[in-house]
Amino acid sequence: MSPLSRTFVDAHWAFQRYQQVRARLPRAGRPGKAEHRADLSEVSERFDVFVFDSFGVLNVGGAPIEGAARRIASLRALGKEVMVLTNAARDPLASLPAKYAGLGFDFTAPEIISSRGVLARHLKRRDIEGPWWIVAPESSEIAEFDVAALHTEPPEGAGGIVLLSATTISDPLMDELATALTTRPVPLLVGNPDLVAPREEGFSLEPGAYAHQLADSIGAAPEFFGKPFANAFDAVIERLAGRARRERIAMVGDTLHTDILGGSAAGFGTVLVSDHGVLQGVDIPAAMEESGIFPDYIVPHI
Repeated sequence: MSPLSRTFVDAHWAFQRYQQVRARLPRAGRPGKAEHRADLSEVSERFDVFVFDSFGVLNVGGAPIEGAARRIASLRALGKEVMVLTNAARDPLASLPAKYAGLGFDFTAPEIISSRGVLARHLKRRDIEGPWWIVAPESSEIAEFDVAALHTEPPEGAGGIVLLSATTISDPLMDELATALTTRPVPLLVGNPDLVAPREEGFSLEPGAYAHQLADSIGAAPEFFGKPFANAFDAVIERLAGRARRERIAMVGDTLHTDILGGSAAGFGTVLVSDHGVLQGVDIPAAMEESGIFPDYIVPHI
């Protein structure tokens, strides 16, 4: 299998790669108007609930974005509900409130939904012959999933494979995954559909990038958990328990093909953050035209 090189990964590569895999993503929902605003204070009356992506909106890697915590506090003061919907699946669920507290945010556990949690619920309901092979580092604490027969090393006769984190993925491991899936096709579940994530030193490749490579090269059929797929937004609706109509919920994110596409398909309002995330340096109007994905609003920062 040809290696997926990190060398050339940038915002332009990410956008074009999302375009290449578009057929595996949800269909676009209603188009937005893409109205520019200075920040979320100018749309606060439009929504009752603000759902935030994490990377590129609240933080870049391990560094909080200046002013983001103050914006969360100001929305709370206005009586708005705030939530995080993140595709970061490596960290144990129990660690997330402390993680965000360390970044200066005050999100409680019920306000945080991760693709890891969406996947965990699915795994508990999934009957499968043979053990699961979970691609993740030991620090990911996969025992938290409370599912029998989970292994971070390839077990004999794996009945299913989960790409939870890209931390341990290498070219030899991709060859091993391709061989395993070709020899004995089994379910391939992806706990983080993102292709890339913005970090202090640039962009990291994420599990979604490797899953799509397997789909392209050997015809694998990944099942994705997290944005832009409906399972992530259904989790938001379930967590809100009827406290807000879909059109009064804003999905706030930095990526057209995950946050905005998924939010729009779910019937949410959408706000694109332009200055800190995956679209840095991209001609955003041209990207919207090419992709056909239009947010309701564009803000430089929250």
